[in-house]
Amino acid sequence: MAEACCAAHAAAPVTTGSRRRRLWELGNHAHCPVIGVCVPLERVRVLARKLLVLQGDEDDYTLHCSLVTAAARRNAVAEALQKDLEQRFTLDVRAAAQAKCRDSLMAWWRGRAGQGEIAGALWATLTHARCDEWLEMRVLGQVHMLQHQVGAAQRVDLVAHRELAAEHQALARDYAEVQQRVTAWSQERAREQQAWERERMQQRAALIALQTQLAQAQEQLQHWQAAQPDLPEREQLRERLAEQVERNQALQREVNRLASRNAPAAEAAAEPVPPPAPPVVPALPARLEHRVVLCVGGRGGSVPQYRQAVEGCGAQFLHHDGGEEHKPAQLEPQLAAADLVICQTGCISHDAYWRVKDHCKRHHKRCVFVDKPSASSLRRALVSLEGEEAAAEPALHGAQRPAG
Repeated sequence: MAEACCAAHAAAPVTTGSRRRRLWELGNHAHCPVIGVCVPLERVRVLARKLLVLQGDEDDYTLHCSLVTAAARRNAVAEALQKDLEQRFTLDVRAAAQAKCRDSLMAWWRGRAGQGEIAGALWATLTHARCDEWLEMRVLGQVHMLQHQVGAAQRVDLVAHRELAAEHQALARDYAEVQQRVTAWSQERAREQQAWERERMQQRAALIALQTQLAQAQEQLQHWQAAQPDLPEREQLRERLAEQVERNQALQREVNRLASRNAPAAEAAAEPVPPPAPPVVPALPARLEHRVVLCVGGRGGSVPQYRQAVEGCGAQFLHHDGGEEHKPAQLEPQLAAADLVICQTGCISHDAYWRVKDHCKRHHKRCVFVDKPSASSLRRALVSLEGEEAAAEPALHGAQRPAG
């Protein structure tokens, strides 16, 4: 068989010229594969409705056979098919035109067929000027075998398609179940998100309420601080006064305890030698009980003596060093808390001096100015304050006596 093909090949005349063959010039056995492979089925229907006289009940095979029969000779149907194929495969025709002999055309056909591009390559090869009967038979034979292979592949594809369809149905069911679970989960998350959003709004409202209350409290605190700027100093003085009162009470209890312990020993002892006469010290006043005496200035080492002198007459003791270590601004709350003021002018600053003088003048508060800072000067100032207190009482009683 191979020897016969080779002999036919050798005996076939070589075609010369450059004119391409038309559809109706091909062999009768070529029309069926050309129209079946090169013309899509939808285009076959369009051309049949346009060019053939139909009854309306023809199937696709009948339309195909009608076009194949019409293509055997030159007529309107064949020319329309020729024009349609030329337009459709213009690029393939130009590519095949590069082949100048039958062998090169055969090589070009095999290359395109190996790539799976059958339709355009089949039309360009069969209509080529160098395509003789031998090449035409070889090409149509390969197309025939390819159609068998395509049919077998279609059967395999059909089985695979059925398997894939069954698998697709199973996957679709699984997907539907998963989608239902995802939908339920999404709804649950949406409900949780709504609950979290409500809780967040409630917490935000509570936070805004707390911030509003805080702002109101801060505004009220600022108002109180503006109304009483010396409130912190007064609180500190109140604490210091309480500490001093507690310390005074503790010292008094200790003095009483020591006095009660030494009394029997003093009675049993012999009469002592009279000590030398102490220096004359003014007697402490007795009208200063439950009063607050503020001592401004003085030496730092004499402060305990000042305290003993004031607390000895039952008064409460306050002290300001006049601006050396204590701030002058602390004088205002101390002056406001004091009932009587002793100002030792030799050891205070000018600012403290004028603050004391101005405050006592504005509030009609008794104040004694002492030039020399000493314990004896403080005692004399206390006696002077006692005298002023005694002189003020008759005048006060006389002012309160009713007329008549």
